[in-house]
Amino acid sequence: MSVNSAVFSDLQSINPSAIIELFTLKLSLGLHYSLWESNRNYDIGDIVRSSDSSITVIFKCTTAGKSGGNEPAGFASASVGSTINDDSVVWTAQNVEVYRFHGGSSLNANGAIVWDGNSYLRFPIMASGFAFQKGQLPRPKITISNATGLISSILISVNKATTGNDLTGATVTRIRTLAKFLDAVNFENGTNATADPSAEFPQEIYSIDRKATETREVVEFELAAPTDLVGVRIPGRQATRSIFPSIGTFLG
Repeated sequence: MSVNSAVFSDLQSINPSAIIELFTLKLSLGLHYSLWESNRNYDIGDIVRSSDSSITVIFKCTTAGKSGGNEPAGFASASVGSTINDDSVVWTAQNVEVYRFHGGSSLNANGAIVWDGNSYLRFPIMASGFAFQKGQLPRPKITISNATGLISSILISVNKATTGNDLTGATVTRIRTLAKFLDAVNFENGTNATADPSAEFPQEIYSIDRKATETREVVEFELAAPTDLVGVRIPGRQATRSIFPSIGTFLG
């Protein structure tokens, strides 16, 4: 069933301050990508990372073939978009993958929403538990539609790199803004005098703590604040007099 885009324009006129909720899912370089391997057959689309942890880009196979005996020296100086020859394989450097979603209707008949130049795919999402309760850090839950199999395919990919990871450690960011501040491209006539990519509520950043449910219909994740994960301690190191001589002294 087609939807008249004028409906969305009318709704926008009636309620220009409607809150738009956006989500990003960013994978972890160290957890969700396999290390490059020597003398291995790679297919187009395979993604690897360097053994050098200072290299923050990943490498996507754009020409299939067999890798060489040593990690390509070109990995060290690669920037996004550059290509690296590896025996018969060709790699293209890219940023760590970020998936962008929004759970509601956009102004262009339920399509993507463009915010700050980035496109957010319309995807059924239900998020809850972001409120602070009695001084405790929130542990939100996010349920994402798996009807297209997209989330399961991401899970399969990251589990190849780290068995049983299930996206643990991935970063989920909740972004909220008002509809009137969206990029002009979202509007029927392509103009919006009040567009402002800096006009947003404080971003809420969480890490995936565990996958709670996965079915053909939905995948549910439990989130935690970066400081609320197992093994995280605040402060990160103990302050002693050898580091800060003034500890334990009083200056009047």
